[in-house]
Amino acid sequence: MLSILGWLGLNNVGELKDLVADSPPSSSSPAPYTSSPSDRIPDDSDTGEGNADEPDPEPSTPAPDPTGEAFEAISAGDCLAVYDTGRGGTTSVDWSVGAPPDPVSCAGEQAQVQVTAINTACPTGYGKSYWSYRSATTGDTTKLCLTRVYHANYCILGRQSGDSISLALMTAVACRREPVPVPYNQIMHITGVYRAPAGADANNCRRVAGDQTRYWAALVDDGATLLCTTIYQGG
Repeated sequence: MLSILGWLGLNNVGELKDLVADSPPSSSSPAPYTSSPSDRIPDDSDTGEGNADEPDPEPSTPAPDPTGEAFEAISAGDCLAVYDTGRGGTTSVDWSVGAPPDPVSCAGEQAQVQVTAINTACPTGYGKSYWSYRSATTGDTTKLCLTRVYHANYCILGRQSGDSISLALMTAVACRREPVPVPYNQIMHITGVYRAPAGADANNCRRVAGDQTRYWAALVDDGATLLCTTIYQGG
């Protein structure tokens, strides 16, 4: 014991007890680890935002709208092979196609309407109408103002009541005897398209002296053109 006390530099057992009492306790297990707030990794719920390292999502591309594109491709002055089928009756227009086709020559017989203006208040009158389309993709509306183009020897629809016949001036129909859409009941043959003289009426439709044909006429193009028709008698 004395040799041990000497090696430790102590003089007696009392000093050894004091040394042991001043030593901190030891443990074979480490002290439990408590994380600080700065040690915690935040998740998306902390800020309501995604990981800053992730790229922002690409903006969605609108679905293509071929019909809207076809309307937007049309210009004032274009002529189209488009007409009213008559299936909408006297209260609405049923166009022969769902979207404007490529323009055709205004001098050719394929031309059935001419676009006079776009996206404006369209003029009204005999042989005038409009065609509009609202794109579900963009929400934009395109409106085409149309004037009918007439050709001799073509046919349109008519509605006869007694001796009176109302001409469906935006329609076109094959010149042959076949059932026609209600409420129409006649196929009208265009016998001539003339520059209208002053006071023009059906009497100006006679093609030869003594012509006894019964004509039904209309003034179109704001009164500048005389459209002459008869009831189609072909096969």
